[in-house]
Amino acid sequence: MLARHSAAEEGSDLLMFPLHTAAFPSSASELERLLNESLQRIFVAGPNPVTVREHSYPHLESIAVSLDGARVRVDPPRPPVISGKRSPVLETDQLTLTASPLFLGAARVSLALSARQVQFSQGKDSNDQIVLSIESTAEGSMEISAPPTDLEALIAELAQNQAGKQGIAIDGVKLKLRQENVRSLSAEVRLRARKLFLSASIQVTGQLELDDQLNLKIFALKCTGDGGIATLACGILKPYLQKIDGREFALMSLPLGEIRLRDVRLALGDDKLSVTAEFGSAT
Repeated sequence: MLARHSAAEEGSDLLMFPLHTAAFPSSASELERLLNESLQRIFVAGPNPVTVREHSYPHLESIAVSLDGARVRVDPPRPPVISGKRSPVLETDQLTLTASPLFLGAARVSLALSARQVQFSQGKDSNDQIVLSIESTAEGSMEISAPPTDLEALIAELAQNQAGKQGIAIDGVKLKLRQENVRSLSAEVRLRARKLFLSASIQVTGQLELDDQLNLKIFALKCTGDGGIATLACGILKPYLQKIDGREFALMSLPLGEIRLRDVRLALGDDKLSVTAEFGSAT
């Protein structure tokens, strides 16, 4: 539900719920159990992150997902691919999802999503097991945010993983972001590379741009620095930068059904970088 694993599959399948069963649950309590078991495969979380309140099954009063303090597992299962037709099976008056924080490696990410009058459809994955996804909703809103300091820590972790293979230590990572408009940012990462008794400063620059479907594109990546160690470190980082340069990362990916996103915004504040959007079914 949260992670994807290819160029078109990086990001968060926030609103897909694999049930890992071929038979649709016969009660609200069974649905709650299956949802909790499904989330435990992806996250290290509390025993029951999902609470389902029944109205008149399969009409529910609410589905509440709380992943506060949860951590994404090191090797979570790949998200399912729904094949064939989907059919409406379930509705709830209110859906909420919170995760504050959700730990992704060295970074803390906060998620908040709320929607009302939500219709779920049922599809099947490659193992003929049921996957629920949102088909329509009257209205909803979402926010994904992270502190810039945590993004620094994540960048430092990624850089050290690459440079460490060549005996180069990376430290002193500083991230500077500048808002260009409501959909784009410029980024500058300054860091220090050390090998034995030598060190050099390196600068990596790039652009980030968000589209209408919550795909974040990273492009125009450059690595510069003075001295032999800087040249060596940039040479080591270059293949990784080339790999992600120009790629899009889906922050929220799901079979959209009748849902349409609107008012998608990327905002830089003093204490967090956030992505917000409103959504609802097409009229």
